[in-house]
Amino acid sequence: MVRKTIFDPKYRAMINSLKTLRVQHGLTQRDLAKRLGVAHCFVGRAETCERRLDIMDLVRILRAMDFTDHEILRFFEKLL
Repeated sequence: MVRKTIFDPKYRAMINSLKTLRVQHGLTQRDLAKRLGVAHCFVGRAETCERRLDIMDLVRILRAMDFTDHEILRFFEKLL
């Protein structure tokens, strides 16, 4: 049986990294959601792994935190 991505320890570590970055940038879940143009529950569900993020979601979130393309690539390199 294949394990779902949201239960993978590497996925959870990535989500924890995103949450840490959000907090370091002084953003609440509502602040980030506003920047993304989504309901705040989107951010909350993503951070609790109730909602799986795809690559485009991840890029949008990082850009909403003012990451440059280079910083986004570095974020993904650290995950490998």
